[in-house]
Amino acid sequence: MAALKKRDFCMRQILAFLFAITVAFCSACHVNVAPDPRVEKAVLWAQSIAKDASHGYSQGAENASAKHPYTGSREGPDYDCSSLVYHAFTAGGFPVIDAWQKSEAFMKRYAGQQYSGDSDTLRDDLPASGPFEIIPYKEGVMKLQRGDVLYAKGHVAIYIGDGKTVEARGVQNPRGGDWVTGDQGGEIDFYEAAGRPWLEIYRFKR
Repeated sequence: MAALKKRDFCMRQILAFLFAITVAFCSACHVNVAPDPRVEKAVLWAQSIAKDASHGYSQGAENASAKHPYTGSREGPDYDCSSLVYHAFTAGGFPVIDAWQKSEAFMKRYAGQQYSGDSDTLRDDLPASGPFEIIPYKEGVMKLQRGDVLYAKGHVAIYIGDGKTVEARGVQNPRGGDWVTGDQGGEIDFYEAAGRPWLEIYRFKR
């Protein structure tokens, strides 16, 4: 009996390892499908922000604390992860900020004081602004498409293809950063999608 339990445990470990390898490999894959012109416009806008060092990470001076001394605004020139996505898809022609401001959360969370929404409110606001579908990441990882919005708990990013994302990663990111306005290193940048705790994909349906 002990031998059987040990064998079953080993098999589960092997299967878990193989699944992790598959997810990591397939995160670098994407379907070679030209995105909708509006989605492409959103992606290009986000990429242009990432390439311009005058744009860094901030959650807004109104949310500053001793531990997180944010400056300026999260609505530009600096952005946080969710406001970057909201503004990108708004630039693409999707009224996603308008959808946020018409939602219950707009008044309930911030009394109407936060111009764009949060990472978790995109789940409702993107489908309200256009034909977006919600796909569990484990089901869609093998067929990631340029323009997919990747969601993890408390974070979002835009998939741009070739295993890469564009995202506002924060001041305390793997490449540096600082609390002042503008990008001091990696605050809004391109990162690998693989090996991250993504939970869902928000995808435009043709």
